[in-house]
Amino acid sequence: MRKALQQGSNARAERARVQRDRILDAAQRCFSERGFHGASMAMIADTAQMSPGLIYRYFAGKSELIHGIVSRQVELLADDLEALESGTRDPVDGIVENYEYCVTRNREDASTPCHLDATLVLEIVAESSRDPVIVEALDLLDQRISHGLGQWLAQAAGQRGTQVAPELLQARTLILRALLDGLKMRQARDPELDLAMLRRGLQDVLPQLLGDAA
Repeated sequence: MRKALQQGSNARAERARVQRDRILDAAQRCFSERGFHGASMAMIADTAQMSPGLIYRYFAGKSELIHGIVSRQVELLADDLEALESGTRDPVDGIVENYEYCVTRNREDASTPCHLDATLVLEIVAESSRDPVIVEALDLLDQRISHGLGQWLAQAAGQRGTQVAPELLQARTLILRALLDGLKMRQARDPELDLAMLRRGLQDVLPQLLGDAA
């Protein structure tokens, strides 16, 4: 009896997760295409092919939808950072491949979750100045990125038999964050960015952050 109840509870939780992801996928697509204020809850419901009432069962409004979208980025970034920290890919290849994948995915199919496209990032950052719910989600994402990149830089230095002072590690993390954030903004301004040029630039700059260049 207890096992049957547990299985029923697990099935309900899985259905709820699938429903939430379906709603967030639709919201992410609508916000990317129409902007935060241009996309209505009715439009999101239509894209998700469900009733507005069902959406409100999971999310109180658009701010909570943005919170959910940003929170989901933490999970996606965790996978990226794990790949970097495991050393299974060249750092330059990892960054360029991820950038290329997201640019291509955003052009061809906006229906599957991916890292936020540049236009939506700008929308969310602008809206965060007015909405504490979105600020909370962005703060969590920001902390996770900085922590993960800092660990990656420290690990890269350690693998080369060097130690980086905490102050220098913090500075390198800041510069790497600025570089990656800048790439996201550049994507908004230049969707056809030359990826070969990007790779050459990263191959020149990243070794300095990783401690390969003295």
